[in-house]
Amino acid sequence: MISKTTCFFSAVMALSVLVVKAQEPVSVESLLREMVDRDAVARYPEKNFRLKQHSSYNRASTTPNEPAGWFNNKDNNTSDKDKCFVRVEENNGRKEWVLMDHEGPGAIVRTWVPWRGHSNASTDINLRIYLDGDVEPVLEGNMLSMFDGSGLIPYPFAHPSLRSAVNFFPIPFAKNCKVTTDQMPFFYQITYRQYDEGTPVKTFTMEDFEAAKGLTGETGKLLLNPGSGTEQKASGSAEPKGLETSATILPDGDQSLDLPTGSASVRELTVKLGSYEDPNVTRQVVLKMEFDGKETVWCPIGDFFGTGIGLNPMQGWSSTVAEDGTMTCRWVMPYQNSGKVSLLNLSAAPVDAKLIVRTGDWDWDERSMYFHAGWHGQYPVQTRPYSDWNYITLKGRGVYVADTLTIMNPVERWWGEGDEKIWVDAEDFPSLFGTGTEDYYAYSWGGVSTDFYEHPFHAQPRAHKYNKLNRKPEAKALVRNTLGYSVESRSRALDTMPFGSSLQLDMEVWSWTDCEMGYGVGMSWYGFADTESNREPEPAEVLNVPPVPDPENAPAVSSADSFKDAVEIIPEQILSKPDGIVLKFQDLRKMKFKGKWNLGTHQLFKGAQVGDAIEIRIPATSDGAERLALYATKSNDFGILRFSVNGKPAGEEVDLYAAKPVPTGAIELGDFEPVENAYVLRVEMAGKNSSSKDTFFGLDCVTLSLPTNESTDAKQ
Repeated sequence: MISKTTCFFSAVMALSVLVVKAQEPVSVESLLREMVDRDAVARYPEKNFRLKQHSSYNRASTTPNEPAGWFNNKDNNTSDKDKCFVRVEENNGRKEWVLMDHEGPGAIVRTWVPWRGHSNASTDINLRIYLDGDVEPVLEGNMLSMFDGSGLIPYPFAHPSLRSAVNFFPIPFAKNCKVTTDQMPFFYQITYRQYDEGTPVKTFTMEDFEAAKGLTGETGKLLLNPGSGTEQKASGSAEPKGLETSATILPDGDQSLDLPTGSASVRELTVKLGSYEDPNVTRQVVLKMEFDGKETVWCPIGDFFGTGIGLNPMQGWSSTVAEDGTMTCRWVMPYQNSGKVSLLNLSAAPVDAKLIVRTGDWDWDERSMYFHAGWHGQYPVQTRPYSDWNYITLKGRGVYVADTLTIMNPVERWWGEGDEKIWVDAEDFPSLFGTGTEDYYAYSWGGVSTDFYEHPFHAQPRAHKYNKLNRKPEAKALVRNTLGYSVESRSRALDTMPFGSSLQLDMEVWSWTDCEMGYGVGMSWYGFADTESNREPEPAEVLNVPPVPDPENAPAVSSADSFKDAVEIIPEQILSKPDGIVLKFQDLRKMKFKGKWNLGTHQLFKGAQVGDAIEIRIPATSDGAERLALYATKSNDFGILRFSVNGKPAGEEVDLYAAKPVPTGAIELGDFEPVENAYVLRVEMAGKNSSSKDTFFGLDCVTLSLPTNESTDAKQ
């Protein structure tokens, strides 16, 4: 009887502790503790939330059924015509641009803002954060220094990544949050937790920030010394147990470790290969894991640990790849009865491998989830037409925690304009709509940011030919060459993504070049026994390693109906035009006209009068001067055009009259310096040929190239 009473009393006490914990408010301190609590992420959130994001994505993106808007690449604000923010309002007699306005309890958990230009690491824009309806901001300061670690919020929470400022310090609020700037914002992303209504939250104050400085310092040290975090274990657990095996794994063979039976958890997992001389070995050796009789992990070790193709060392909170090839993962992986870890060799040669697993006890409860990791690869991936490439689609309940993207780009020009689009619980529109692939991975200006960087929650272990062992020389800081492999990694702590019924993560394929790329992505998530994924093992694609072309002997990558380095003229790029000018898209291939147009199409401009002008924004691809050439159409009812670029005369007048529709070929406009990372092309109707029936005109595209007197190694 005493034993039963004692057990009953213990159970009641344990339940009471859980109830008290559930009633504790979300606060700066609770979120800092959660950030480095490795056990917490393996349980479904005690205080339910969904991750949301406000960003400067283009508001023309409304539905995949309208591709011109859905894949619009203008995700920033550069003129009064841009509306990539919430609204403009007056506060205390001053004009402010609203970037975020959320009602209900929540917490900002990630903020990203880029440099204004490739080499402009400053801004005079001030940012203000208002909480719970207060008319005075709780935080106010320079938009970059507030989040780059040089201001109030310390490193590593706020830090400078490649040409960006990123912050992970939590800012909780009980009722509402509004974020504004005192000037038009450029690009931005503000990611936040939306808690269920009624969730107790202690709103951020400067007093709380000061009081938490000790905990902030301790948390920062843990983040920068991730190995120390593996000693955390479930309450009452014994010291972690170590299991180890070393073997030569033959082609199509595997090597396995059976885990201790009973309720337990993997605390740390390490793999080291005997040689990385063949970089493809990290793609062709696959990690497999089973928990309670179900395979939940199937992923190439490169994309699982974050090294991608080859050995690219990096250190993060969840994974580390050491310079000697030791790869370590620290996600906690609980199970109820049994577990098994295996390495599968899909390569054509034997592989020497060491596998070490450290396990500890686990108190399995109704919120405990299984760890999952999957992989999806594809080569070739066509960059035209623009498309969304699905990382993963999940059904059921769980929490998404990490991904590593490995890209093979066959050309020098930038490949990563594509935005992430994340639908949670079958929503009608993505609750997270990004502004570029590099922004998702927390850096910017990807065309020149081809260097190694690392942070506890994200990294670029490789870009072009550079990694931690081969850094980009300072003298080549602005060289634009993204040919070859790039590896982008992101793991989540406070910005994990819980889902109650489904999650779909897509990434736009948006390169500046019409070419064939290679994509491979490893994803990690937690889920319950009935959570399902659309990612099955892809052994054939693992062996389909995308080849990197030899730049010296590579053929032209433009397709038969596209021009090299062309920017297509589309309506979304038109900054101004008279009301009388009507636009019409025409597919000239279907109309069977002879000649070559970029993508076989052009924009027809009808109704122009002599003296009318339109202005078109052409995005720059370099910090320095570029040579612009316009491609257009001639026809029997077209007029004479005059041009300028950024307010300066460009090229010569061009008579677009011809007896029948034909392409003009290159109309050389000249060499120009970009203004705010773009060129404004002004096209004026100057008159018409006496033989022409009207003053219509048709514009195809603009190509950008280096001025012939510049070294291709100095600016790309």
